Amino acid sequence: MSQRSPNTADERTLALLVFVRSHFPDAPPPAIASSDASARRYWRLRLTNGDTRIIMDAPPPGEDIRPFIEMQERLTVAGVAVPNIFERDTGQGFLVLEDLGDCTFFQWRHGHSIDAVNARLEEAVRLLAPVAQTQTADLPRFDTATLNREMDLFVDWYSAQYHDTPFNAEQTARWQRLRDEISARLQTMPQGFVHRDYHSRNLMVQDDRLVAIDFQDAVRGPRPYDLVSLLRDSYIDWPEELVSKLQAVFWQQCPPDLREIWPLEQMRNDFAWVAVQRHLKVLGIFARLSIRDVKHGYLKDLPLTWKHLHKALAQLPELSGLAELIAPLGPKDQGRTG
Repeated sequence: MSQRSPNTADERTLALLVFVRSHFPDAPPPAIASSDASARRYWRLRLTNGDTRIIMDAPPPGEDIRPFIEMQERLTVAGVAVPNIFERDTGQGFLVLEDLGDCTFFQWRHGHSIDAVNARLEEAVRLLAPVAQTQTADLPRFDTATLNREMDLFVDWYSAQYHDTPFNAEQTARWQRLRDEISARLQTMPQGFVHRDYHSRNLMVQDDRLVAIDFQDAVRGPRPYDLVSLLRDSYIDWPEELVSKLQAVFWQQCPPDLREIWPLEQMRNDFAWVAVQRHLKVLGIFARLSIRDVKHGYLKDLPLTWKHLHKALAQLPELSGLAELIAPLGPKDQGRTG
């Protein structure tokens, strides 16, 4: 991982250095630790006593750290392991966070036995119980407009720009009818706190725990959503037998009164509907990251995302028309799929 020092010619970096000096006057300049799909960057600061901290650099107005702070507080109350916050400047978009290291679950699984990896994955599934108990008051709702806007990324970026194949009027009408059907179906599911990006690259592995990160976009939405994000990860192709087992583990953790009205087979069916919505969105996002943001690395993850989408569609005869509509739009670039 890069440890590049700040470029003092960068106005944003100058603001970062002023922030660091105001709280840690004796510390050396931080080094870049990582970035993500947004404009956020993360810097590692080494204190004079040898401890380290991570500085979240989320430049406004495009980024807002207040939702991260609020969700961190809610998840902490619910008993979910999340990074501690030590210092903050909400106006400038800087946070000083606990340093969780560099080992994501995605990275950790390499060099560990299948049994150890599967046990960690089950641990991640079991962590969804306290996530589901997190307070949802005043959270944005994963409503029809939001769900539709996400799915339209597939049409606007993946089909029209990545494939250079815009939908004609008849295809657009079919798309909108099917998209609306998916959104309506997701609204009928049991609702709760949704992390929204709960997968192998947003779970940090420490010796005795998994720590969730990147939760600032949390909403109130379909209960299976985070399970789909984890088990139909765009970066790992988990074995189908394991997915089925862990779907049952997730369901068993639901309150008894919910299980009475939401049988396991219904949960599995809802899982497939959510997977369709999420993977349409992800295909659009990956295409946009490449075309608009010049972040081409995500293109190698298109094939697995496409595979997950069609696995879900195969379970939903109601959406056979969608499978037919998008059939010619498979990924152009083949890459690693797990």
